[in-house]
Amino acid sequence: MPKTYAGTYLYTENSDYEKELLGFMMKAEEIDKSGPGFEDIVYEVKRRNVSPALTRILMSDAVVLKSGVQLPKSFKVFCAKDVKSSDKKAMKVFIDCTDIIVNDGGTYIIGRNQVDVLVSYLVSAMINYIYYVDEKRFVNNHDISNHGAEAFSSLFTYVVDYITKISVDPSQRSKCKYMSAYYYLVNIMGRDDTDSVTKLACKVSGLSAREADVINMQMDSHTLDNIKYFVEKVAEVLRLSKLTLDLIVERWMWVFGTGTVFGMELFPAFATMLTDAYVGSYLNNQKTIEKIASRSMVDFTKAVLRIGADSV
Repeated sequence: MPKTYAGTYLYTENSDYEKELLGFMMKAEEIDKSGPGFEDIVYEVKRRNVSPALTRILMSDAVVLKSGVQLPKSFKVFCAKDVKSSDKKAMKVFIDCTDIIVNDGGTYIIGRNQVDVLVSYLVSAMINYIYYVDEKRFVNNHDISNHGAEAFSSLFTYVVDYITKISVDPSQRSKCKYMSAYYYLVNIMGRDDTDSVTKLACKVSGLSAREADVINMQMDSHTLDNIKYFVEKVAEVLRLSKLTLDLIVERWMWVFGTGTVFGMELFPAFATMLTDAYVGSYLNNQKTIEKIASRSMVDFTKAVLRIGADSV
């Protein structure tokens, strides 16, 4: 089963998140996509020519655009059961358009500088839609596994190095990349803990199979359950006494942007973090993400767009 926000450690630690999302679904005004007043928005999305799938996502009944209630940056796009629908089990993707689309007497207007933001949101909506309808399209995709593991391990290791300066010891850095690639594949992507995961994490990190076995023996059955246990195990294996989850979260948000925090636990959030940087709408600290994730960010996003074109 695909993981939801409720299945992440960071979400369960903040009781306000549930109230904010529910308040948005109940109180925000839904944008009418069916009338002529929305045609200019459709035209602008098509004109960006990022992917033909984005127009289909924009006009899908499964995607709801709302405005008037501001959500935190982490939740501008999210998937949930529609509490206002007669079908209480129906999952829909909600997009907070409060800052980007204005209703001017029945005609919807979007600022020139906001079109790229909407395109970023639509790519994220596409990711969420595919993930919650059939997550195996991502989980079983080689490029998503490979380039995603490369990107996540580089980003996470950068944050650890920022705090503890492990780059002075190349073996420490390689171990951190191995563990974070492994965590990405099992916890974030939801792949089974198998030899293929070990081999891919070795490829990403440069560790030998023997070195990986030593680390695997130190990881217990709970290490990959959530970000808290994982960070604690990284601190233990690498002997980094001052490394804590609070520090990781603080530095991750400071380095990559406040809206990226759930990228440490949830696949749609991590994928959105990379695709936002690729689209270039400055929703996160894209220059830093581009510098660290480099080619893997580009290859990952291209794989996402290919899957979207084939799926939507």
